[in-house]
Amino acid sequence: MRTILILIKKEFIQIFRNPILAQLITILPLAYLLVFPFAADLEIKSLNIAIIDNDHSSLSRDIRNTLNGNKYFKIKESILTKKQADKQMKKDNVDIIIEIPSHFEKKIYRNEKPTLFLTANAVNNMKTSVGVAYFQQFLEGYIKNVANIQIQKTTIPPTQIKIHTSRWFNKKMDYKNIFVPGILAVLVSMIGSMLSTLNIVREKELGTIEQMNVTPITKIQFFSGKLIPFWIIGMIEFGIGLIVMRYVFDIAIQGSVFLLLVFTAVFLLGMLGLGFMVSIFSKNQVQATYVITFLFIIFILLSGLFTPIDSMPYWGQLINMINPIAHFTEILKYIILKGTTIHDLKFYLIGFITFAVIINTITISLYKNSVQ
Repeated sequence: MRTILILIKKEFIQIFRNPILAQLITILPLAYLLVFPFAADLEIKSLNIAIIDNDHSSLSRDIRNTLNGNKYFKIKESILTKKQADKQMKKDNVDIIIEIPSHFEKKIYRNEKPTLFLTANAVNNMKTSVGVAYFQQFLEGYIKNVANIQIQKTTIPPTQIKIHTSRWFNKKMDYKNIFVPGILAVLVSMIGSMLSTLNIVREKELGTIEQMNVTPITKIQFFSGKLIPFWIIGMIEFGIGLIVMRYVFDIAIQGSVFLLLVFTAVFLLGMLGLGFMVSIFSKNQVQATYVITFLFIIFILLSGLFTPIDSMPYWGQLINMINPIAHFTEILKYIILKGTTIHDLKFYLIGFITFAVIINTITISLYKNSVQ
């Protein structure tokens, strides 16, 4: 035990003597956490609309005025023809072109179901999809309101239907509530794998690891001395992330903080083992950086942070079964947003423990053959 404590002390001194590692540990995680949730907000707050009115009726003018009063739509008043609208869309000045056909009002009142033409700028697929959905929702509500007015003019009273909407786990529909836990998962993964990888490979380049190999230190002691400092740093960074999440983004933890820390502790052990494994097969820091970055890109893109896992193709969902970041992201959302208990997450915990044990066992067993 005394040997492990000495190695841990030596490792902390070495970490903070390395300016690159010190900056990666302190500045980079906080910068990600404070910048990304604001910069990567997927909520569509403004859509540039061009309305081509070929009907020139009171209904088409009312649609235009109502859209103009909507906070999501910004109408380009200077665009009056389809040719002008097409030209502005090519310049990315217009997101959606709404073309109201002739006799639109007459067909509405005759219940003939006229066609209204929408042209969307699909270069930004996310913005286009959400924008079209916004407009369809607006138009359905508007036409229903017109129909109710027509019914009220007759002797038949309209049927009144009230809809009460309840949003669970994210009442304000704020994207940051979903994105911030995902960023926390990425930061813990980065500290757990990338930093440990670079640390050991740097010792290879300097030749200090060869000096360690000729000392009477067992492989278990060596890896414990390497693993525990980064594990402590990762847990501290995660705790700081939770504080930032609570007081900067106003996201309260609905579940058990202790359960959250248990999952993070076990997950960190697994990611540290992955980082050590990459370092064993890497000859220098450049090679190690390429390998760990390649793995990270795959893990993060398939983690569900940017695209829902259910929307991925079947092969992508199969790969996600062995993607630790995807599972950890889900765990954070379950505990932070839903307040899920250990009873529902016990199989996840078993899986994380199994992952940590297997990856570290393989790494320790490969170390002697690859380095010594």
